[in-house]
Amino acid sequence: NGRSKMAQVVKKVLANQSGKSEEEERLEQGANAARDVVEEVMNRLVKERFTKDGGDAIMSLSKKQAAFVDEMIHSERWRKLLIDLSATNKDSKLFMYCLQSISKLGHHRAIANRINQSDYFGVFNSMLASELTIAGKIAVDGYSEEVSACVDKSKGQMGSLVADLRRTCTSTSYTYLYATEVINELIIRTRQSMNVVDKPALQRAIRKWQRLKEELEDEMLKPLATGTTFQKKRRIDVALTMSDLYQRQRRRIDPTSGYFDGEGNGSTSSMSNKNELSNVLDNALVGLLTKTSLGVQIDKEVAESMLKYAYGGSTDRIGDLLIEHPSAITSLLRNMFGSQRIRQLETRQKCARLVALAVMASERMAISRYHASAIVSDEDELCQIILKGSQLCEQVESMVSFTVLDSTENTAGSIGRQLSALCIKYPVIAQGVLIWAKELASGSEFITTAGYPTVSPCILSLARLISIYHPLARNGVLDLALVFLGHSNSDISHQKMQSIKEQCLRLLLYISTQGLSLAVISALQNKLQKGVSSEIDSALIRYFISGLLDIVQPPLSLPFVRSLSSFLLEGQCVDALLQSRHFEEGKRARLGELVGTMFEECLKDRNRCLGVNLEEDATMIEVVKSTYTF
Repeated sequence: NGRSKMAQVVKKVLANQSGKSEEEERLEQGANAARDVVEEVMNRLVKERFTKDGGDAIMSLSKKQAAFVDEMIHSERWRKLLIDLSATNKDSKLFMYCLQSISKLGHHRAIANRINQSDYFGVFNSMLASELTIAGKIAVDGYSEEVSACVDKSKGQMGSLVADLRRTCTSTSYTYLYATEVINELIIRTRQSMNVVDKPALQRAIRKWQRLKEELEDEMLKPLATGTTFQKKRRIDVALTMSDLYQRQRRRIDPTSGYFDGEGNGSTSSMSNKNELSNVLDNALVGLLTKTSLGVQIDKEVAESMLKYAYGGSTDRIGDLLIEHPSAITSLLRNMFGSQRIRQLETRQKCARLVALAVMASERMAISRYHASAIVSDEDELCQIILKGSQLCEQVESMVSFTVLDSTENTAGSIGRQLSALCIKYPVIAQGVLIWAKELASGSEFITTAGYPTVSPCILSLARLISIYHPLARNGVLDLALVFLGHSNSDISHQKMQSIKEQCLRLLLYISTQGLSLAVISALQNKLQKGVSSEIDSALIRYFISGLLDIVQPPLSLPFVRSLSSFLLEGQCVDALLQSRHFEEGKRARLGELVGTMFEECLKDRNRCLGVNLEEDATMIEVVKSTYTF
């Protein structure tokens, strides 16, 4: 009865009929609360009391007697419980059937969000095909109705799709191998089938799939927090053995490629020498990635072995290979800018040269792709600039403050002015500075230093400068701001700590206006859910909402409304905004207007509400509206 009544209420809302009565609102909220309580109790009881024998006994029932299982599979609420139980009861025939049935119904996103499917290859295969299709459709068609029903954009532009793929595809060796081979084959076949009309759109899809492949490799090479050295080494070996760095040397040579002459003999010794140099370069990069994944610093021999290719071949090949493996470039930057940076000048120069070659390769690729008339940077000049940037970061660490200036002039001035100018002009320096700043801020000793209260505002100002000039670095800026929000030191005055955190929130508000509003709100909500008041208290919540009221204007998208509504319903947020007299009446009125606008905007166009969880979306907006009606 509660479900049917709520369905009637939702229909009224979507039909833009007259407002609901107070009795209907109370009934709806009561039904939702009762349903949530019953669901929580039932889930806990089932998880505690379920046995494999009892589940398998259901499989021997008649089709009519077991009809309730299919009803649970088709119910969104019960489907989540079945997926969770299948993860803890992998040998159960009942849940194997349930998981396969859920997969056949197309609920791959629901499965990927909750469990790994490595034990059910058929389910994993269907999930992978579905996820790659969604990624391709986002690149080709954007967020169409079909895609919006699969991707929850309140968790970011790609929802949790990338994070789920990283987790599921790297859970075992064979899932990683299979996913990698599928993506490779998908890219090859797409390139073969492209025509002139579809080429631009399909190239965007290919870049999405290539990026997903890089994400999987990065996840496999990420150092494990737990496990023995052997386990860590084995995971790294699996990732590198399956990569082109290892497989390229072992592939058969095409007899028609021209490597052989008409009698089947090798053409010349120069081809053999070139292959040997390529093998040396591949092996050197394998060594670099292995050391990085094991947490070992890059040494002179590793960098020198990569540069050996330049003695007998073009340096272009080195840069092209590096940008195929972004983890290697990140590793080189971390060894130059990070807290455990290389101290030997000669080794740092070699690392700087490798990074410069990667930057030049990316410039050549951009010029070729977009037919631009730009000039590729000079290798020696770029190498010196990267080296100078890392040295400036090292010098800043011993200072109590530095100047940040939005200008590329006066590069011979103070250290802060020089670093600011380099961050503005060179994206690679901006990335290096973000690596340096995050590692510095994440260290346990930094917050206890005497210079923390004065250096922190300078670092955050530099991060803001980077976010202005380098859009692709804004996610890194977001991560850095969240690190500073998590700081707490009783030896520093409360007023100073609040000042630093308010600067963090202003930075988050700025990048929200630049396309990261969903990521910002989601990150802050995660902090609220952790319940650590020392990170973000009621005063900071009010400060953030006050800033949000100044920048949010209609029209509002459903993902934004969904994300902000969820944030506003957090207990800490409700207490900070409704239960405190420190939130001024004028701001309360503006918040009420914003909530009303959120409600109206989503009802203007019904198509905005055709995504997933239509019933829950409408209900949540109603709850927010009733909560923040001042």
